[in-house]
Amino acid sequence: MQIKPCSLIYFNLMNEVLSIKNGSVKSFEQAYYSWSEKIYTFIFRQCNSEEIADEVVQQVFVRLWDKRANLSLEHSLNVQLFRMSRTIFIDELRRAASARRYLNELQQKKLKNFTEDNFEDKETLQLVNIAIESMPSVRKQVFLMSRVEHLSHQEIAEKLGISPKTVENHIGLALKYLRRFMLLMAFLALY
Repeated sequence: MQIKPCSLIYFNLMNEVLSIKNGSVKSFEQAYYSWSEKIYTFIFRQCNSEEIADEVVQQVFVRLWDKRANLSLEHSLNVQLFRMSRTIFIDELRRAASARRYLNELQQKKLKNFTEDNFEDKETLQLVNIAIESMPSVRKQVFLMSRVEHLSHQEIAEKLGISPKTVENHIGLALKYLRRFMLLMAFLALY
């Protein structure tokens, strides 16, 4: 009995899913190298934002590894990856919309006599916590592991399965975001 080429392709695609499902790091790495750029391009075309596209790719592969036991053997890996990327992208858009709503609310407070007197340290801390909560989930996780748990870049990279350079980039972007946020708060406090 001869195996048809279509059956062989299907077998290889399902074998890839099964291999990752069983915890094969090699198969996971192959999937990353095969699909990360395609997912990046797909997301970038949707939003024209390198930052969001990078974040979605990171989250997709973190989720793939974390949820590998739940992978479906009925769908190819690429179908499952693009479903994850679409879901994560929508979550990122919602998070960004939430951050915009929050900034709009702050601007409305400014219009209602938002003075320096009611901008105390306790409130500043609450605002910083809100800013941290509005960060993309992987960035927030990396930032908190670095600043709260005092883990090194290497330790964070190992725990999350990402490179130390990616950890460094996330921390840099988180600090940049917090500086902008605090600058905006200081500006609002002046008026």
